[in-house]
Amino acid sequence: MAELSPLHAPYFAATKNPEEIARRLRADEDLIDLQKPCSWVAWYLPDYDTERGKAIAACLTPNPDLGHELKKLVYNNFVHRIRRYLKHDGPNGAHNAAVGDMEDIEKDILLEELSTALKVLAYLQEKAIIQPETTADSITAWLQKRVVTHTENTSSIPKPPPISRKRLCYICRREITRPFPSHPSMCIPCGAFNYASSQISVPPKLTLPDSFTALVTGARVNLGYHTVLRLLRCGARVIATSRYPLDAISRYTKEPDSYQWKDRLRVVGADFRSARDAFELVHGVKQCLEQWADGGKPRLYALINNAAQTLTDSVKKENRALEREENLRGCEPYPGLLIKRSYKPRVRGGVVPLMLESDKVYPKRIDSPEVRVDNVESLERTQTSENGATTIEPYTKSSWVQDMREIPYEDVGSALSVNTFVPFILCRELLPFMGVVGPSPTVSPETAVKPQGYVINVSSREGIFEDTTSSTAKRGKHVHTNMSKAALNMLTETEAEPAWRTRRVAMNTVDPGYMSAAPEYKDAFGGTRPIGWEDGAGRVLWPIAVAEIEGQVIWGRFLKHYGAVEVDPGRGRG
Repeated sequence: MAELSPLHAPYFAATKNPEEIARRLRADEDLIDLQKPCSWVAWYLPDYDTERGKAIAACLTPNPDLGHELKKLVYNNFVHRIRRYLKHDGPNGAHNAAVGDMEDIEKDILLEELSTALKVLAYLQEKAIIQPETTADSITAWLQKRVVTHTENTSSIPKPPPISRKRLCYICRREITRPFPSHPSMCIPCGAFNYASSQISVPPKLTLPDSFTALVTGARVNLGYHTVLRLLRCGARVIATSRYPLDAISRYTKEPDSYQWKDRLRVVGADFRSARDAFELVHGVKQCLEQWADGGKPRLYALINNAAQTLTDSVKKENRALEREENLRGCEPYPGLLIKRSYKPRVRGGVVPLMLESDKVYPKRIDSPEVRVDNVESLERTQTSENGATTIEPYTKSSWVQDMREIPYEDVGSALSVNTFVPFILCRELLPFMGVVGPSPTVSPETAVKPQGYVINVSSREGIFEDTTSSTAKRGKHVHTNMSKAALNMLTETEAEPAWRTRRVAMNTVDPGYMSAAPEYKDAFGGTRPIGWEDGAGRVLWPIAVAEIEGQVIWGRFLKHYGAVEVDPGRGRG
């Protein structure tokens, strides 16, 4: 029977018919007999006394006419044996280790609580309130009644607010009964799977030769920053892009271990709101690859299109970043890290937003004669007071919660340029330097087994069709981001096959997960996100790691949660 991903198990248990589940359980029992890893389907099955449990049991028993007690016995034997194996005995690697850790760290009932329970039972027997034949249900009902009565009679405190809704696991979407220690947003199996999968792309598990060169866009902070650090620590050479390259260099060189890998890092400035910067970046990358090739063929092994435009920074925030960048100029601690081109950071990428007022169209370039570069206030929405003075009208609502009529045209143009147009440019211009480059006596597209290059387009589920028109995922909001991510997904869908067929370059889309929130949602879930930037970096690099370590070929996929959750970005609602 085909191997089943641990994270696909909840979906399998919830959607497959009883016959298929019974076949899965029999196959898992055979695997246990052989001391091999089995699936986690049994972990998510309901009790026998449910309608679904009885249906599965009927398929497990050799004779469907057997009584309920025998069917229940057979069903429980299957389920409990597999669960024990998963929990204690099975060779399931990190899953078992994590479950074992949790068993050691947390216990359902503390010894002190057991001692108290025994004292209560002894007291009730002594007072003849309960007898040896009294059932547990009767004792529980009596205790609950006493507790409720005592609370109602003695307490004048208002009733507590309703219990918050049950929290679902971020990955399998089942209720969390016990959270994973390092990730409270996940259940035990999913947390273990997440941890094990993330560790694949860190040293010493993943070791890359210094000939492995990667380009990571949007790498000054957050996801791009952590992705670059992982690659560098695994031995790769990395070209990182940023709107503020000196600030990026400052951040990287402050890492405690930067002395070990800074010679393998180059940073280049580019603002992807301007196509000109993208083409300048291509020239800078080619120049760097030629230097690193040292007379050989320039090669790029990984292109990670991570840079994304979701929310537009205010002009004030951009000005502060420009001021910091200017202060760093002239005091570069490691001048060799910067790929110097003609790039110069500028507000809004040097482009004035299309502000429509009546039938006027404002100049499109900030360096046009009609617009002064230092007149940054013209980039904000403005309003005129009664005395004729012009004042700044600050944005009070992010584009993440704006509908189509509210989103500034500037945000639409920026999102499409950064999220779609520039990845298209980079794929088109740099693919000739990736994979099987020209005739080779040792490898060809026909003979290569392992990928010879990788393109990772970092996207999100906002770019996919939902299952139903009643889905709340979009709700008529952030249409500009949804459009741009859908286009990026189609870049992968269209170009992955020829990239693999002609060059053995594995192109995939990766959804790195929920790591940050719009201002309106900052306080959701106690102000914390389900996963962090390190988790996101693990997801981005996972298709590279499994190919380099295990030779696993993955291309043309929309990868969510390390590929364990199946996503069809274009299935629609036919």
